[in-house]
Amino acid sequence: MGGRVKPLKKILIVYTNSGAGHRRAAEALYRVVGEIFPAAAAKIVDTLDYATPLFRRTYPQTYLTMVNRFPWLWGWMYHLTDMRVVDRVSRYFRRIVNGWHCRAFEELVLTEKPDVVITTHFLPNEIISHLKKEQRICPVLVTCITDFYPHAMWLDSGVDLYITPDVTLTPDLNRLGIPSEKIRPLGIPIDPVFAAKPDRAELLARLGLLPDRFTVLITSGGFGVGPVEELVEEVLKIARPYQLLVVCGNNPQLQAAVSRRVNGTPHHVRVYGFVDNMHELMETADVIITKSGGLTTTEAMAKQLPMIVLYPIPGQELSNCRFIVGQGAGWQVQNPREAREQIENLMEHPEQLRAVKENAGRLGRPQAAREILKYIAERWGLGGEYGTR
Repeated sequence: MGGRVKPLKKILIVYTNSGAGHRRAAEALYRVVGEIFPAAAAKIVDTLDYATPLFRRTYPQTYLTMVNRFPWLWGWMYHLTDMRVVDRVSRYFRRIVNGWHCRAFEELVLTEKPDVVITTHFLPNEIISHLKKEQRICPVLVTCITDFYPHAMWLDSGVDLYITPDVTLTPDLNRLGIPSEKIRPLGIPIDPVFAAKPDRAELLARLGLLPDRFTVLITSGGFGVGPVEELVEEVLKIARPYQLLVVCGNNPQLQAAVSRRVNGTPHHVRVYGFVDNMHELMETADVIITKSGGLTTTEAMAKQLPMIVLYPIPGQELSNCRFIVGQGAGWQVQNPREAREQIENLMEHPEQLRAVKENAGRLGRPQAAREILKYIAERWGLGGEYGTR
């Protein structure tokens, strides 16, 4: 670090919209990039916007179909492709397929000629690395791993820096041949709004929520998937008064079904579709019932919000769940009934909730997006607010 500052002219932030978390992580970086690199031109790009129509449609849909209908198959493929021998073989074929379908993305990168590329998904890594190997471009390539396990797909020889969510991932990457100097456990980038501490009374009043009720938040992810209806039906059996917030994502059918189900309940319930104020809903909640996606997990920890994880997808979500439980930041339950029983137990024993809340807060990194960009500026001596010595 240090030395003469090099001007940073262009920075490219790239995601692949195969899941809302990858996009949200990229958007978090984009929101603060101007603070760290005020003189640089920054651009945020979805790889799939520069792919063939067939690839753009089938890439996310294949994933969603597998995790919703055949989660066991997704889990099997996740672990199979994480094996070194299988990864070496599959990487060759992926390079051919992805290179053909994403030629427009290659042309974009060649035209933009960025000084730095930051990715929040593994797909652009291999495309940009291939261009680097051919010496057609030579940007600094940084990838932000958005789960609490470093799957082999994230690895590529063209990556200059791996940003991980926690120091516990470093030994895993070392075993895969990545030296420690290429790894920094700076967290998963999330929107800086998750660092804000609003006035609670004012927030509750603005959202139309009761100030004196135990509050449960249920989320279904950006695509509105999971057993939300069954979960809502079960938690409505809780006898003690409480407050329930249900976020249904981009799934109007689910939102309508849940709204019908809660009609007439004595509990105070709010049902939402897609929301852009998750940070506020998390601020009001005492506990969240959720799948263990990397971004949702990170956002909850930034808000010191204990998690009850239900039906994590085999693969990356199960790895995230093990991290949460292992670090004492939440619990895993096997079905909606166990989720209800866990809530009832926490209402009876608030001291358990306080302990887990402290653990979640210890792991939270609400300023990760800024810290990542500051580190890039410092490490490569790039022009920016933090790039000087």
